[in-house]
Order: sequence, then structure tokens, then C-alpha cells
Amino acid sequence: MASAARCSLKRAGGAGILVPMLNLSPSGEAAPLVPGTTPVGQVVEALLASGRATLQVAGPGGEVAGTFDLVDYLRRKGPVEAPHEPVQLHLQDPLDEAPAQPPLADGRLWRELLHALLSSPDKPMAALVDPDERILFSNTQLRQAFPDAFDGRPLRIRDLLPGHPQRRDGDASPISFWYVQNRERCFMVLKTRACADGVGALVLFELTAQLAQGHKAALDEVDLLKRVLDISVEGLQVVDARGVITLVNESFLQIHKLSREESEGHLVTDVIENTRMHIVARTGVPEVDEFQTISGHAYVVSRIPIFKDGKCLGAVGKIVFQDFREIQRLAEKVKRLQMELEALRKSQGKQHRDTRFTFDDIVAVSDSSVLAKERAMMGAPTSSTILLLGESGVGKEVYAQAIHNLSPRHDRPFVRVNCSAITETLIESELFGYAEGAFTGAKKGGRAGKFEQANTGTIFLDEIGDMPLEAQAKLLRVLQEREIDRVGGEGTMPVDIRVIAATNQDLWALVEQKKFRRDLFFRLNVIPIVIPPLRERPADIPALGTLFWADLQKTHGVAAKVLTEKAKRLLAEYTWPGNIRELRNVLERTFTIVRDDRISEDQVRMILLGVGSTGGRLNEQDESTLDRTVEKAERRAIGFALARTNNNKAQAAKLLGISRPLLYRKMSQYDIS
Repeated sequence: MASAARCSLKRAGGAGILVPMLNLSPSGEAAPLVPGTTPVGQVVEALLASGRATLQVAGPGGEVAGTFDLVDYLRRKGPVEAPHEPVQLHLQDPLDEAPAQPPLADGRLWRELLHALLSSPDKPMAALVDPDERILFSNTQLRQAFPDAFDGRPLRIRDLLPGHPQRRDGDASPISFWYVQNRERCFMVLKTRACADGVGALVLFELTAQLAQGHKAALDEVDLLKRVLDISVEGLQVVDARGVITLVNESFLQIHKLSREESEGHLVTDVIENTRMHIVARTGVPEVDEFQTISGHAYVVSRIPIFKDGKCLGAVGKIVFQDFREIQRLAEKVKRLQMELEALRKSQGKQHRDTRFTFDDIVAVSDSSVLAKERAMMGAPTSSTILLLGESGVGKEVYAQAIHNLSPRHDRPFVRVNCSAITETLIESELFGYAEGAFTGAKKGGRAGKFEQANTGTIFLDEIGDMPLEAQAKLLRVLQEREIDRVGGEGTMPVDIRVIAATNQDLWALVEQKKFRRDLFFRLNVIPIVIPPLRERPADIPALGTLFWADLQKTHGVAAKVLTEKAKRLLAEYTWPGNIRELRNVLERTFTIVRDDRISEDQVRMILLGVGSTGGRLNEQDESTLDRTVEKAERRAIGFALARTNNNKAQAAKLLGISRPLLYRKMSQYDIS
């Protein structure tokens, strides 16, 4: 008996009953004999861990009493309701040898899986299930994890895990993976489909709360993205920097009559004829609204590069039009309009282009600034309205010019309008122009407004939150109808413009305060881009400082003047309430005021002290008292003098025209060290 079955004794619970702990041989060896008094539940667990389906059971005298066949037992008995019954009650007729294992296609898949999992030191929660997802058998780990569920009643997966997990794979998959959250516990669920033997396996891996939350969020985001791409984008494809297709949607597969296996993972040049996706992915230069012939049909396609940290990671392509007759009709209309516009442009004279910034001028190192730059680059080739949000000095106009220069309108007018700088009485005539005789002093022949000047190009509405409500109503009509009315004029004039708006205010708060039109807000908020303040992206400060300093060296022709490492570190640690504009201002003051070639930390600190919270300017809206105004002026003068003399008190006093004792008193008074 001992040679036929290896076993040990374990005390069950606290009852003092000794039961054998089976240690079966791997499935490749001869089936061992086990005592007939062994609990059937323990025999089943041992079979699952060993990868077996059968074993032979010994009678009282050590003879072979019969064979326990797990699959046959589950077919006849259904769920194991009495796991403590002796195995000798559930035997087949005695056989000379164990029946042969069924082939893999007939159901060994679940046994192979459980053998691999349950034979490891860390045993997961496992169960056997039938095609109706009834739990036929559960191991000790599963019962201990869900003690309230196993009360003797028939149990299904949905009873064990309320809110049955939604499959990520199809029902026909041999093995499926799910994620499910049961109250405050999170599980990764693995299930093998019931095969020819009518039995499948269920395995649960409990996840930590943080891992589960992140996993669920990632799955939901990917699932949502796939659904959006399948529904909203015609013929979408994504390639990496090598030109290998990494993602396609259903529309792409239908247009090209391909399967996903024939497209994803292959070079785009091997899948699509006349493609240029690999070129865009390599060069980073977008191609918008280009013609492409595919299988004898003409399409209009756009190919947009994907950037991260200034590096092109690949490209995304989409089909804009499939109906070639519609394309021809639109092309003829565009050609006619272009001829009309060209004639109008010649009559008005050549437009002056006043944009000089591109995306190469935008420094983005921090994650938040990289995200803003990428979003702007993705929106630039479109004609959609863009709303730039951010504090004063973060570079909203730089973004606006970069977007314009990357758009198809890059060679057309770019007109900037500061809505806060135009008085309420003049804003309508400034934006929409006026007809001859519209009011006293009106120019003969009338005057074109900003929208008319920006026709075929881009209009940048800066500080849009300060626009009066009456002008907002007219702006809304321009955005809806794409036509303007001159003040005092008759009839309307069509305009073709791309609108970029910017504000440092909370527009939604203004909407709730009835200071900004709700319908205009939604018209402007098509592609919102939040430009983070400099204090939230400290990694950008060294790169911006290097860029500005090199520009100052070039402008002033002084290449020898440099900042020490401690001075750079001081600049990086400063909070910059005035953002990029203040950083540029401080660097320019430092460059021009300090005469030394090596500028120290103390000299930069004095410049920062002199600039203060007003950026070195007196604010006409500042309600400070006379004493406070004098204090600011004296602080600024002392800071600049100390910086210029490299903290030499005697020279600083001489430069200020005061005695050295008076300088010391002022420094002590204002806590200047």
C-alpha cells in the first residue's frame, strides 16, 4: 500500500481526525492506489494539482477496489455537494489499469491549465464549471475566500461574483480573461470553456486595490477609444516610426478588404498601394487633404505625425472623402472661390504676414507642457476653433502663431485682436468694420474690420473673456454663419476664417455669472488646450532659460557672458508668478544690467528682488499708498544697483547717489541681505 500511494497524515480542523494528504505522481507515471476512506474533495484537489483525471482506489485489504474517474464522477453527480464523503462510494467497476487520458481536443485543456497553476507553491482560487457556468467543484482556497457563498445550494459564477464580469474576448475563445470587482475586492478571472468532456475551469487571482483600479481604468479607456475610433473615423490607421501598422479600425478593414491579421504588424508599404504613411512617420511633416488612389478608387486622405518629447513616434492616417464625385464637385467650388479670392487679394494689395513662431519655438519638457504641445499640433491641421486657456505670460500667442503656421492657412493672413484693449463703443467697428457714413468721422469708403482682414486666414481673439456681451452675439453669428455685417452697412459678406481664442479667465465661471454667453462658450470650446503655468512645469525652466539666454547673446553680440550653475539653480527654483514673460524679462535685465561675464547667484537674486511681483513696472491699477509705491521703487533701485556692482555696497551706494550708511539702513529696513 505504501509503495502504491504516497501520503501523509494531517489533523483536520480541531476535531482530532487524521486524514491522508495525497501527493500524487505526475501524470506520466502509473496511477497510485489511495485508501478508499480518503475524502472525495481531497482526491479531486489532488487530481487537479497532478494533472490527472483518474486514480485507483484500494480496498480494506489493499486490493484494487475500483477506479475514481473525475470527469465521469462530475457527469453523473453534478456539483460536489459532500466533499467529505469517502472516495470508495464513487468508484467505477474495478479495472486492471486506468483508462487512457482523452486527447487534448476532447477536454484536457482545463486539466493542463489547473495542473500548471495548482502545482505551484502559491495556489490560486480554482473551480470546475459546466457549460451553464455551474460550479461543480471548488478548491479549499476558493471556499476560504468566499465562506458565505458555499452554503450547500447550487452555485453559479454570477452567484459567486455578483455583477458577472463582462468578457473582453469572444465567447468562442478557449480561454477568456476578465476583470471583476466584488465589493471592495478585485479579481482577475481566467476561465477555460467547457470542452467535449463537458467540464471547464475557473481561476481567480486577487489583485491589490491600486493595481485593480489602474487596470480597470486602462481597460475602460482602451475599450472606449476603440469604440470611438470604429464609429467616428473613416479608414483609420496608425503606424510606428518604422512604418509598421500598429492599429487599424473596422472601417479601414472594410475599405481595403483586409483582415486584422493581414494588416496589423505588417509594413504599410506591403499593405497599401501608393502610401506615404512611412514617409510622414519618418519626416514628421503632415500631409493634409491629399489625393490617393487605392484599388482604382480616388480618396482624399490626411496623414498626421505623432510627436512626444519633440520626437516623431509614428503617424496616424484617415480617409477624409470616399465619394470621388463629391470630391470633384468640392474641388471645382474651391477652385472658383480661389480665383475670386485671388482677384480680391490683388485689389487690396499684398497681406503682411506677422507670424514668426512655430512649434520648434515651444519648449516642452514637462509632461503637462508636452501634452499641451501635442494637442495643439494635432488640432493645427484642422479648421476647428481652438480655445487656448492659461495664465498671463504662459505664451498663448506663441501657441496661436505656431498653430497657424502648421495649418493649411500658413501663407494666409494672421490677424491678432486684443479684446480687452478695445473700448466697448469701438469693438464692433474694429471687429466687423463699418460702411461709409456709418457715423460721424467715418472714413470715406468705409473700413474693413479684423474679420474681413483675416479672410481666408486665421483670426486670434486674445482675452476673449473681456469681450462685451453685445459683441459676443455678433461673434456667435460669425462662427455659425461665416458671414459678417459692417456697422451701418447693408447686406452680409461671407468670410472664410479659422478662429483661435485665448483667455486667462475661467470662462465657465463667467457663463454662470451671466457675463459670457453660454452658446458662444460652446462654439469656442471645440478644441480646448490648457497651457500650464511655469510653476507647474519646473522641468521647462532650464530649457527656456538656455533658449532665451542664447537669443540675448546673439542679439547683443556678447557670447562670453554666462550664468553660474548656482544662478541657474536659483532661476529653476523660483515660482515665476509672471510665467514665461517674467522669466524672459528677468534674464534680459540680468544680461543688460550686470557687467560681469560670470553672473552669480547673488546678482540674479538682486535682479529678482528688484523686479518683484510687478515685473519691474508700476501698475496703473495698483491701489498702493504713496509709502508703498516709494518702497517698491527703492527696493527695485537697490536690487538693480547691487546686481550691477556684484553686491559691492560702496559702489552700489555711489551708483545710487547715497551714502553707504544710508544704503545699509535701507537694506536693513527692506530686509535685503
